Amino acid sequence: MIKGLRLNGFLLLLYPILFLRVAEAQTLEFNNATVYQTEILFHTSKNPGDDFHFLGWLLNSSELRLSQNHRFQVDLSLTHGQEPSADIVGDLQTFSNLEAGFSYGFYEAYYQFEHDDFWIKIGQQDINTDFLVSESGALFTHSSFGIDPVATINMPAPTYPATALAITSHLQLNENLGLLLGVFDGQFANPKNDFIGINWSIDKNDGLIYIIEPELSLFKGKMKQKIGYYHHSGLFTDLSGSGLRRGLSAFYLVTDLNILKREEKEINLFLQFDRSTKAVSDLKHYFGFGLKFNNLIQSRELNELGIGIGHAALNTRFSSVSTEYDIQNETFLELNYKHQLKKWLSIQPYFQWINIDRIARPNVDPIILAFRAHIEL
Repeated sequence: MIKGLRLNGFLLLLYPILFLRVAEAQTLEFNNATVYQTEILFHTSKNPGDDFHFLGWLLNSSELRLSQNHRFQVDLSLTHGQEPSADIVGDLQTFSNLEAGFSYGFYEAYYQFEHDDFWIKIGQQDINTDFLVSESGALFTHSSFGIDPVATINMPAPTYPATALAITSHLQLNENLGLLLGVFDGQFANPKNDFIGINWSIDKNDGLIYIIEPELSLFKGKMKQKIGYYHHSGLFTDLSGSGLRRGLSAFYLVTDLNILKREEKEINLFLQFDRSTKAVSDLKHYFGFGLKFNNLIQSRELNELGIGIGHAALNTRFSSVSTEYDIQNETFLELNYKHQLKKWLSIQPYFQWINIDRIARPNVDPIILAFRAHIEL
């Protein structure tokens, strides 16, 4: 382990900076917010287990801002509920982005410096906070529309509910080109007895994740095109059967396009694509597509309607992948509607159809019906 990156050493470095900035700062601002997302869902899988599930995520975020340039953020997290995808339905990509079992502890905890269009963050971070993000895809409840499965299945990506030590930065090069850069610990903070702590030690055997994501603003800002690349320098199983090999790389695209905007009504389209190194990747590629309609229904409250489809294909030419998953590919369709009832409350019923194309066993097409609530406490 690299002992210099342990928590105590890092805090000793930050304490003098913190006290100096407090002394110099003209304003010292503290903000705290709590959000609870919860859902009740039903699935039609015939596998043994409960048909109904109650899932949730409670997130408390504290921010200490020192002047306009310096801030510290600490997030506390609690997740609850069973894991219906992993334990019962058996879908590859996890149909609910709230599924995490029971856990509690820290989510993100970092220091950020920002000046104009430049920022840099140091600390425990979720890679999907800034990278691989579609603005329109964020409406959807399926996990793959948040962060695609090539990133989460092929490597230990630091994302909800467990994050990792990272240094990330954003630089706006000109009006139409921004650049995101990041280096993450190659292994997220593993829960211990359901507790997710702050883990800022690095094991060289776990490697590092290097990621770069240029973002182009096109057609007078109507289209945002992200062209990303990441490389994980850790050890991976060579699927050809020749032991371990170091390194996994992937190329990805994320597109957000505003098709129509008339007053408060909007139609937005999003696209996702990711493909990684075949020799060490269980998942060969992923493609996602969707439409989001803002305020399509005449109402004083914000309402959003979304329809999307995603498709993931496995590397079934390797027998180890075929044996482990017994799946050739998986396609899903999601339809959801989100309505803001109060400033602090929105509701979101959704429907999903999943086609699991199996190799040995018969194909299955489970249906998911769910009702989600977003509550700001």
